[in-house]
Amino acid sequence: MEDPAENSLQSITRSLQEHIHVANALNLGFVAQLLSMAMMEIKINMHGISQREMDALCDYIEKNSSFGVNPPIVASPMLRSHDRRLPVRRSRAL
Repeated sequence: MEDPAENSLQSITRSLQEHIHVANALNLGFVAQLLSMAMMEIKINMHGISQREMDALCDYIEKNSSFGVNPPIVASPMLRSHDRRLPVRRSRAL
């Protein structure tokens, strides 16, 4: 018997995938990226992937990347140069 919570999560990921396609079709790359990150987080939790496993994967990708030490910088035509700073991450208490 399948877990109702897992069915709900699978439904959410399918919906997110559809929204990602729409965002890409509308040239909303940043929105598509955010939705992809949300979908990845759900899938990580669904499959029980630990933070240690994710760190190991990221380390492997960084070491074996064809980009070398520094990944290429992709300019966004929608942002002015002063808007390209990374946002400050603040934790929110729920």
